Amino acid sequence: MRDDRFVSAYERVRPDEETRERMLAHVLSHRSPAARKAGHRFRWVMPAACAAAVLLCVVAVPQFRPAVEPSGVIQQVMPGADSSNGMRKFMNYDGLRYVFLENGASYDLSPRQLSEAVGTLAYDIVQDPETYGSAEFAATFAVGGTIYELDGYDPEFRVAVEAEGCYYICQSVDTIDNTGLDLATYFEKADLEARVETIQICDHAGGESLAQVSDGEVEALLSVIVGSLQAELTNEQYQQIGKAQKAGGSFLLCCNMNDGTAYQMYVIPSLSIVMAGDSVYTLPDAFAEQFGALFDGLEQQPVPMG
Repeated sequence: MRDDRFVSAYERVRPDEETRERMLAHVLSHRSPAARKAGHRFRWVMPAACAAAVLLCVVAVPQFRPAVEPSGVIQQVMPGADSSNGMRKFMNYDGLRYVFLENGASYDLSPRQLSEAVGTLAYDIVQDPETYGSAEFAATFAVGGTIYELDGYDPEFRVAVEAEGCYYICQSVDTIDNTGLDLATYFEKADLEARVETIQICDHAGGESLAQVSDGEVEALLSVIVGSLQAELTNEQYQQIGKAQKAGGSFLLCCNMNDGTAYQMYVIPSLSIVMAGDSVYTLPDAFAEQFGALFDGLEQQPVPMG
């Protein structure tokens, strides 16, 4: 396979024809008679040797560069604010719907944390929801911003947006056509089992931590949840969800990740339901068997419902 790095490097150091002939004549004049007999072979060996030397430099030099330090903790520099129009802050990109983390909070992202620029948010959903609600590169926030792949993240999980000097993190929650995400694939893209360090069980509003999953059970809990299947709910089941939320049976799982951000999902143990992104999933039986006791006795203020 052609390596453009090698081609470019070789073109920069390759001598012109006149210089090459002088070099060759000089080398031949200092060789022994026996070596001169093989002079016709030397004309072919020298260019190949030069090429090999350049290739060695191209491949080897990066090994002597200082190692790139991990990006570390992503710090929030400004909290998000409620939209004046009441719409959720989201955007459409590559067939997926992404929400802006923390309701559009801005983050301190360095250039080395941003990879390829993949597009510009060109359409304002607020101006014309019917036309742009399902359009690629449409958004309710940061319109005009540039979408970047975020170093260390699969773009199907998270990307970054730069707008007017501020940087935002966007997390996929659904497909644009609302068909939902396969949870197993999503967890794999997010690499949650490797990223999540601690899990707090919070009240539904996320304002109070009620319990914490022990360190030894974090990975096990995620590995059970990943086996959940997308639910097809009836109107009666939706009503049951509403009642469980109002009665204090819905809990927020705050999965704190090693970069300082968090992934959140709701669980209703009594209904064996987990809500991740914009979809509802049915938990496997193993969830109640292994982790149901974690939620026993946890009390919270009832969620006000309209």
